Amino acid sequence: MKRNAFGQACGLIVLLVAGAAATVHAHKLSPTGTAEERRLSGVGGSWLSGLERYAAGLGLKAFGEPVHEEITNRIYGCDGNVCSGLESTRAPAAVLAGLRWNDDPPFRISSGEGKGTRCKVTQTIRFQTQPYCWYQLFDDANDRAADGAVFDAASRSAMLYRTHFGDLQFLHAMASADGVDPAQTQRMMLDWAEFNWRIMRGEYRLDTRLKDIPNEIISSRFGRTDWYVQDLYTLGSPGLRQQIDEVAFGSILHTLQDSFAEGHVDRASAVTSRSCSIGDARIDAPGLITEFHAYNRQDHSLHAEADSAGALAAHLQDEPDVVDLGRQLLRAHRARRSWDEVRPFFECVYALSDSARDATPRDRFARP
Repeated sequence: MKRNAFGQACGLIVLLVAGAAATVHAHKLSPTGTAEERRLSGVGGSWLSGLERYAAGLGLKAFGEPVHEEITNRIYGCDGNVCSGLESTRAPAAVLAGLRWNDDPPFRISSGEGKGTRCKVTQTIRFQTQPYCWYQLFDDANDRAADGAVFDAASRSAMLYRTHFGDLQFLHAMASADGVDPAQTQRMMLDWAEFNWRIMRGEYRLDTRLKDIPNEIISSRFGRTDWYVQDLYTLGSPGLRQQIDEVAFGSILHTLQDSFAEGHVDRASAVTSRSCSIGDARIDAPGLITEFHAYNRQDHSLHAEADSAGALAAHLQDEPDVVDLGRQLLRAHRARRSWDEVRPFFECVYALSDSARDATPRDRFARP
């Protein structure tokens, strides 16, 4: 039995290395996460599951370099040359789990949807728990999106399909399709920030039903479900429920970080006359957003290069950088600031240029 399992895992490695690698459109993440993050998320630690995660990670260019983790560790005080490794963690495990959620939300599918895959449809699906299944579904979503399929609330598509190729792409600071008005994507990002900030404040609890929340992006994207907050964020991961505020903060940080990745967003150069503030705390404003890109017609390899550790190192030479802005939010989180107090900061960081354009893949990242 063990020999058969080993053979399957090795076969998966060969399959994924031989095939064309797919790319998740976000700053890259470690495929494994920290031991504490895995414990809270209920992820098993067997040699086989670890090998499968490694193998599936080879087929996804989004995994491998822990760029999101490095940014977040720096926000939480890491100032050394090495802030990305699993042993250099400064950020709480639940924050890292929330950071990962935008790329890897937990979900389930029907037996019909899982036909022809290795998915265990009676169990929660995440990259960390069912990596081969996750890879198969991601590859299917990629192919169908290229053929024009729409993944949204009305189609009842799985969360994986929607977050990477459908109506939840704002989680990555991207438009859902070519031609989308930048103000629409900006509104979604602001609504998402508000939803999560109110979770952090305890205004929305684990047992708050999503369709009862007076927030446009939540009602339009999740109003057809009977989900509660805990279903959205902690399905299959009960260990995270007591730290739901930190999970929500991690999701906010993910979107903020992606808004500074060139494959996601074009920004103008920052000007010294603008600043963003929370209460009396003030920081120079980043450049205005001139375009949110759309992912589905991008060359995924070119997109991945702009999400790499090298791209982050170049960005960290800017002032302000995403770490500076994240630290402002962390101070506000610790001070229990209200949404009304932090809203102007998000509006400032996600502010649009007067000449902001509708979404395109951007020539630099477009498929030939």
